[in-house]
Amino acid sequence: MSSIPVELPEHLVTYVSQGAEQAGYSSAGEYIAALVAAASEKQGEIEQALMAGIASGPAEPWTDDQWQAIKSRVVSKASGK
Repeated sequence: MSSIPVELPEHLVTYVSQGAEQAGYSSAGEYIAALVAAASEKQGEIEQALMAGIASGPAEPWTDDQWQAIKSRVVSKASGK
């Protein structure tokens, strides 16, 4: 396995150290590797979803009612309802 030296500001060192300890990792490096792996997996999922959307055919415009429904869901979610 290769290594990459990384310099972090003190507040991020504290964040990583605490996160590693809370998540049960044996080292900060192991924790960072897990975070990078999770981010890589998530990026792959997003790319697959985008490709599925592209393959689904031409886009259709949303109606005013559809936009209003989306706005209502977002506002409701943001306000914690």
